[in-house]
Amino acid sequence: MNILFLFLRHSEKKEDSTLTKDISDEFHKKGHNVIVATLLEKKENKKTQLKLENGYRVLRVRTGNYFDSVSKLEKGITALTMPFILKKEIINRFKNEKIDLIFTHTPFISNSYLINSLKKEFNCKSCLHLWDIFPQNAKDLKLLNNRLLLKYFRKKEIKMYEAFDYIGCMSKGNLEYINNKNNLKSKTFILKNWAKSMEKIIINKSKIREQYGYKDSDVILVFGGNMGKPQKLENILLLAERVKDIKNIKFLFIGKGTEKEKLETIKKEKNLENINFLNYVPREDYEKLTGACDIGVVSLDERFTVPNFPSKTTDYFKLNLPILASLDKCGAKDYGKFLQEEVKGGLYSLAGNTEELYKNLIKLYKDKDLRETLGNNGRKYYEENLGVDKAYETIMKEIHRIKGESNV
Repeated sequence: MNILFLFLRHSEKKEDSTLTKDISDEFHKKGHNVIVATLLEKKENKKTQLKLENGYRVLRVRTGNYFDSVSKLEKGITALTMPFILKKEIINRFKNEKIDLIFTHTPFISNSYLINSLKKEFNCKSCLHLWDIFPQNAKDLKLLNNRLLLKYFRKKEIKMYEAFDYIGCMSKGNLEYINNKNNLKSKTFILKNWAKSMEKIIINKSKIREQYGYKDSDVILVFGGNMGKPQKLENILLLAERVKDIKNIKFLFIGKGTEKEKLETIKKEKNLENINFLNYVPREDYEKLTGACDIGVVSLDERFTVPNFPSKTTDYFKLNLPILASLDKCGAKDYGKFLQEEVKGGLYSLAGNTEELYKNLIKLYKDKDLRETLGNNGRKYYEENLGVDKAYETIMKEIHRIKGESNV
């Protein structure tokens, strides 16, 4: 099969393991002809380039800036212009080639204009991995309040769903939500997040902890990833304040995001010495550092009315970390039930309920055996269900099922 992947990001480093890179690597490994098209932000000062990376072609298309410290206006302009730029470059480079399937993800790069244009050009099918549900998520967080804009983006959402032949949803709740709101049952399926299968990492925890200023006796809670409004990490800082007198409970936040400066200000104002922020850690070092911690943190804003499945879950499971989750009511019914009852890989409480979150933390803090059991359960679930090979098999199975064919 000839497959075109459209990704917002795609690491140039062969050894890097990310959600998007792992799936394109897996299709290449299974013998498919793979092409990846991704963004090359203008701040990189490079022209559009097509290179062979990790055995397959990667087209890096020069666009406006989108990530990190970018204004809302600049990010918006990039999101609006990106589909037209990508369409032009992809067709110019590959117009004489056969494409069987386009695979992409939300947000923005799944734009219906881009997908329909490419489907028409290549006479192919398309598959979406639904990472978020916009504009409802923005409405929930009051990031989008204008009724006309909400109506406009809702129409764009419907057109996006119509553009895809297959739509993979991260959880049962995710799937049920969009099926109840849209007539999509014929094309939706559950496509869980994945990670490259790997053996348990062997690390010297004491050495790593010493490197970052921690003791062997510390119980470290780690949050890795985007620090934005959807995560509502203020709730975790309230928890840190609640336990600040327990000197060996530490909180480590790794990553960037729009709310990071605000969080650092709260830390300073409340003199929360049990919190540490790190901007960036290379992927290999990130896994080792995270693996040297004791508890993985998941946090979602209590205002959400759409089911979310935090992608960092897979990393925590892979690294044998029990999860402490703070979830909205909708997430509690879906992700919370999955975490606590199906996997038995962690504990959750409702976001904003600091006392219940505190009780769960103390339960984990006092019981090392419980932490180990939950961590092992998560690792077992990862090994059996969340390898990238399982995601590949799921995608291929759904393509066969929906097309009613034995091969593609």
